[in-house]
Amino acid sequence: MNKLTWIIGAGAVAALLWLLPEPAPVEDNSFTIGPINVFDGDKVLRAHYVSVEEGVIVRVESQPPKAVQRVYPTKPDQWIIPGLIDSHVHTWGDARERALDFGVTTVIDLFGHPSELRRARQQRNSVQLQQEADMWGAGRLVTAPDGHGTQFGFSPHPLADDDSAESAVSERLAEGSDFIKIVYTAEDVDYPHRPSISYQQLQRVIQAAHDQQVLAVVHVADHLSAEHAVTAGADGLVHGFFDQPISEQLIDKMEQLQVFIVPTNMIYEHLVHGEFNKQVLLPACGDCFNQQKLNSLSRGGANMASTSFYNNLKTNTRLLDESELDVLVGSDAPNPGTEHGISLIAELMWLETQDVNWQVAIHSATALAAERWRIKGRGRIAVGQRADMVLIGSSPAQGMHLLLDPQAVWKNGYQVR
Repeated sequence: MNKLTWIIGAGAVAALLWLLPEPAPVEDNSFTIGPINVFDGDKVLRAHYVSVEEGVIVRVESQPPKAVQRVYPTKPDQWIIPGLIDSHVHTWGDARERALDFGVTTVIDLFGHPSELRRARQQRNSVQLQQEADMWGAGRLVTAPDGHGTQFGFSPHPLADDDSAESAVSERLAEGSDFIKIVYTAEDVDYPHRPSISYQQLQRVIQAAHDQQVLAVVHVADHLSAEHAVTAGADGLVHGFFDQPISEQLIDKMEQLQVFIVPTNMIYEHLVHGEFNKQVLLPACGDCFNQQKLNSLSRGGANMASTSFYNNLKTNTRLLDESELDVLVGSDAPNPGTEHGISLIAELMWLETQDVNWQVAIHSATALAAERWRIKGRGRIAVGQRADMVLIGSSPAQGMHLLLDPQAVWKNGYQVR
């Protein structure tokens, strides 16, 4: 190649390179978003700018920050809320990835294989880029021999009569459990979750958990069992019930003892009515799922079809909303009629149809959930909190369906959607 040819060739290459667009910079987890409407997990703020440094919120201000920082562009009607917390799931496979697609940045796993617990603990302590929701988990259940939970393929080490409650709790904490979940059904209840541990065993396990400074939550499915669990000292009930309306006496006792409840309305609605997904959720969903998952949400249901059961479910939603109880939002995914991520939005949409105020509903799935599960750094848009956030197109007052299609989701300050 002669010199002239080389010069012409080099010039042509340089010209081509000049015409090509510059490589897009790799976004880090430090930025400012604003001006933006902010619901911080508790209330609507007057502040309109949120600044993040290395995955942590460092400023929430009414004026643009003076520091030079990458700015995420916004539109006048957009809102930002904390990443959502699903207070009742069972995760495996890509469940936590699917949750993140719908702005669910933290999940509470209430029965799962203990092998996942240590990895989840390491992951949630990091502010590195991750493409799945954080997890806090109960690990193995405390249940009776042949009781609920023993049918799912790995042994939860049932609590026999001669077993030590203290040992059962210590074993689970050694495996990495963040709290203790107990399955209980009262003796006088004719319900499929028999056999059950005894009331005395329930009391001993709860006390053993409290001695270790961890929460003890109880799986119940009827009013009498809920009464027993509250009397025995449970910190939370991780299902509601539809056998009768919740009594004033039970509400009063739960308020007095500060017991929270995760009603898991969608799984119960699927059992007793089976129409919410088909009539409300999926018409608002558009193309947010492939056909197979759409089918799984819409088929089946109403195995216990009963007008009285369904009316009790609606009545209990109203009574809980009117009470001073801490009511958390949980989907119980992936049980029949539920899917990770989208079914938490369905829970919020259900609350909306029952006239629950939108701020109360989102508070239950953000700041309140973090408080009651003792999760630090999540559930709020505030200085020092993890930058887990969801951007939506307009005010949540316009409808919970907006959360089905978030315009952006941040996890640890990285935009993951």
